[in-house]
Amino acid sequence: MTQSNSYPSDPSQEIRLTVDQLTPVLEQMLVKKSMFQFDASVAVKRMIETDLYGIPTHGCGRICEYIDAMDLGDIDPRARVLVMHETDVLTVMDGSRSIGHVAATKAIESATAKAKSSGVGIVALGNSQTLGAASVYVRLAVEQGLVAICMSSTGGATVAAPSTKAGAVGNAAFAYGVPIQDGSPLIFDAACGAESWGKLRLLERYGLPIPPGIAFDENGAPASSIDTAKVLNPAGGELGFGLSMLCSVLAGPLSCGWMPIKKKRSDSAEDSQHFFMAFEIGHFADPERFNKQLTGAFEEIRDLPPAEEDQPVRLPGDRSQQCFQNYSQNGIPFHNSIAEEIKSKAEQLGVEVTW
Repeated sequence: MTQSNSYPSDPSQEIRLTVDQLTPVLEQMLVKKSMFQFDASVAVKRMIETDLYGIPTHGCGRICEYIDAMDLGDIDPRARVLVMHETDVLTVMDGSRSIGHVAATKAIESATAKAKSSGVGIVALGNSQTLGAASVYVRLAVEQGLVAICMSSTGGATVAAPSTKAGAVGNAAFAYGVPIQDGSPLIFDAACGAESWGKLRLLERYGLPIPPGIAFDENGAPASSIDTAKVLNPAGGELGFGLSMLCSVLAGPLSCGWMPIKKKRSDSAEDSQHFFMAFEIGHFADPERFNKQLTGAFEEIRDLPPAEEDQPVRLPGDRSQQCFQNYSQNGIPFHNSIAEEIKSKAEQLGVEVTW
């Protein structure tokens, strides 16, 4: 048993599945729920990209949750994303409770187009659903040479404020991406809480307890299992709380939604909001000088003496790039129970599974 960057790994409990194995199964599952083929393809691409870049908590393993949310009426598989207001630099969108991956893709595409023409593109997306991993959307902008930021607010107040063990803000997601000429991009993706709830659920699948200092139960006592955990410590104390507050505002009331403390129902019953920003480098600085400055700084950082000899100094995005190379060639690792859940749900829907 090994644990890397808080993600558990144990080959004896896992199966590796390729993109070619996953794609037709997941797409057909969504189409069986009346989703248009185009939208199903977009959603599945985002899920698979999430897994390929090493975020197993927010990728394909969540598809059963999305289908259950469709059965409850919380996700509309045929919803159309609406533009409510638009200027040269911003768009306000209503996701119409469509699956978050489709709505968020449309949002970052709008932000990207506006940034290319005006230097800055901002999109506020409300009435949506969870988008999976925030970083896959900033990657879409980075691939076109833009700097991008994504904030996402899903669910109620499950992260504590300083001086309390009660939930005050949401476990918001924050991601950014910076393109690097002739190199892998700078990609950062994190929850504002001490961990994501998805990571804690994954630990349980591998038979591992929640590490100390992460979560509390309903009485404020330390929680070591997902069954008793109700509230998370903020990442970095006041820093995580402050960042989550910003995400809760921008991907909340500014996106025509609610602050997390006002959300009392299940995550899928309450809508999610997302906030995107994209910046075209050439509108701010000379791109060549920009890249030269970053490349030189990053080389110096990598050359710093490591605290442990076998752990080289890394930059945001290094680990995800390594995962992408590994999983693209050798298949994506899934816990056996997750693969079985997907297979069972697919077969219930009349979709053939070959693994």
